[in-house]
Amino acid sequence: MDKYTEFYEKLRIERQSVKLNSVTMNKTKYDSLIEKVKQLKVKTKKQVNGITKLISPVSDGDSLKYFIYDEELFEILHHAHVTTGHGGRDRMMKNLRGIYQNITYRDVQIYLNMFKDNSNPDNPQRPRKRRKLENTRSVLTAPSTSDRICPNEKKELINQALAKLIAMNQLPLSFCSSIGFKNFMTVVEPNYKSCGEEIIKRKIIALKTSVEQKVREGLNAAKSVVCSIDCWSSSQQYFITITAHVVNNRWCAKSYTLAIREMEEHHTAKNFANEFENTLTEWGISQKVMTVVTDNTKTIVHAISLIYGDAGIYNVTCAAHTLQLAISSALEEENIQQLIQQCSKLVNHFNRSSSAKQALETKQEQLGMTKTNLLQCCTKRWNTIFLMLDRLYVNRCAISNVIADWVVTNASIAQKLIITESQWARIESLVYNLKPLHVATTLFCRESHSPVSMIRPLLQKVFEKHFKLQHEDDEVIIYFKQTIISELKHRFDLEWNTTNTVSLRHIACFLDPRYKDLEHEPIHVRETIRSEVKYLLQSNLPHTAVQQTVVQPIPPHKSSLKSGLEFLYGDDLSVQFHGYPSEPQQRLDLEFLYGNEVKETPDFTIQFQNYLAEPQLRFDLDPFEWWKTNATKYPAIAELAMKYLAIPASAVSSERWYSTTVGIIEFGTKYFVLP
Repeated sequence: MDKYTEFYEKLRIERQSVKLNSVTMNKTKYDSLIEKVKQLKVKTKKQVNGITKLISPVSDGDSLKYFIYDEELFEILHHAHVTTGHGGRDRMMKNLRGIYQNITYRDVQIYLNMFKDNSNPDNPQRPRKRRKLENTRSVLTAPSTSDRICPNEKKELINQALAKLIAMNQLPLSFCSSIGFKNFMTVVEPNYKSCGEEIIKRKIIALKTSVEQKVREGLNAAKSVVCSIDCWSSSQQYFITITAHVVNNRWCAKSYTLAIREMEEHHTAKNFANEFENTLTEWGISQKVMTVVTDNTKTIVHAISLIYGDAGIYNVTCAAHTLQLAISSALEEENIQQLIQQCSKLVNHFNRSSSAKQALETKQEQLGMTKTNLLQCCTKRWNTIFLMLDRLYVNRCAISNVIADWVVTNASIAQKLIITESQWARIESLVYNLKPLHVATTLFCRESHSPVSMIRPLLQKVFEKHFKLQHEDDEVIIYFKQTIISELKHRFDLEWNTTNTVSLRHIACFLDPRYKDLEHEPIHVRETIRSEVKYLLQSNLPHTAVQQTVVQPIPPHKSSLKSGLEFLYGDDLSVQFHGYPSEPQQRLDLEFLYGNEVKETPDFTIQFQNYLAEPQLRFDLDPFEWWKTNATKYPAIAELAMKYLAIPASAVSSERWYSTTVGIIEFGTKYFVLP
């Protein structure tokens, strides 16, 4: 007999002895009382999850207490037993008394008696006596059985998982002793006892050591490293974040946050350079850094130039930040600024007025639209002007209806907020033209690695597909398009002239199988880029090409019979002659005759020609998967690709730490964050 059936069998016997006016009742009696209450229209019933419940009469300030019927008693008692940590009768009644009106001590005792070790059900075990402790009153409950004890191995796994959870989600150390976590563990593992903050802190430090070791192994295995830097301030504190980027031997792009440090000294380029160099030395990668990705802040750019000189190869500006600077410049046009301010006022009105906000939701529902709030723009956050205008245009009909309703919006306010038809048309055009820039920014800032090779091809596609002048464009939109094109060409050096040199972005494009044909570049520039790659391959020859063997002259007394036979038999190396020592191969005879005129043909030349003949990969496929498959065919080019494709298009991996840590810093919460 299971516990559920056993409980109700014992409860049935118990109920036979109760009086007719007892507070206990079965479901039939319970439903009958509800019907009587409904007829009398007395407010002693309440809907809970769509089910009518009887409640005890209450006065002001009292909490609700529910009547229950016998058929739901077992589930309620079982839940209370688990919630109280398998507590005894008094602890369970204390928990139940605040919610339910008609649960008795005898009901609880019947439930508890089932779980006591008693072989004779007709002779229930006598309740344990209370033992009075010094300065303490407590009831000793039955000890947990051996099958309910949380094993030490499992407890250790839970503690390690808890430490990882706190570290990964930047939770406070006090989370491990919080009521919410204890309630959660009561369901998952009732006999788990939460550990103290010091234990969790030690486990997080051990976790940090383990992660740091893995990071060092990843950096040591890499032949070259790319770094990105971002600086940000919070509550008059200035911080620097340094991230390392590599492509490992399995062709997986990895990013490691090396440091998030407060700049205690003046925020000068020299101090930034010192902090950066100290971090590289600490991680042992000073000689491996090939380039640094930064935003366009002059101080940071100057700091990198102090370390590596003025060579452009060592500094790549963040594509997303540069793109936003171009957009900001185009949006400075007077008519566009007035329109943005008008839209911002409109959004501000709906966000501050509860009646207007509620009326907007009602209109959205009536028009069959999704209920969405209007978005306010913020000049410090990318793409927020586009998001504000886009949300306004989508909700144009609902907004216009609310503004025209003078019951909700009085005439004087409506006059200030109204947007004319010509303004709506301009909003539509701006949304259409800002969207491709928003998409490009999102692609540059993906959490998965976006290599620098994407920048030039994507910008050219933006120009070709989205920024050609149309006959319906008004003068404001024409100005916007022309400004965007001019700014982007200038900031990204998209137009080639005699003073240009091949940049990291050019080389990365050629090494990316999606853009290897350089279709986005002028024809005369393509050959210049390929020549630069050939030069790099040749410079890297000792590491990538077939090594030339130094040939020692063959003494005259040594026979060359074996080499001659190999010449006749080809590559059949199974032919052996007894009585002759092993001699050099057939090619050594010719090298002996030609002397110093013999030169090794660099292997990279053949690789280069074969790589050019490869079909270009489709733009939406993964270049790292392609290289993972073809690296053995083109080892020399693959080594360059691993180096240049590790360069991210943006410094957003460092910038994301601002959003993650700013709350911890500003609000002073007790957090333990891994550096």
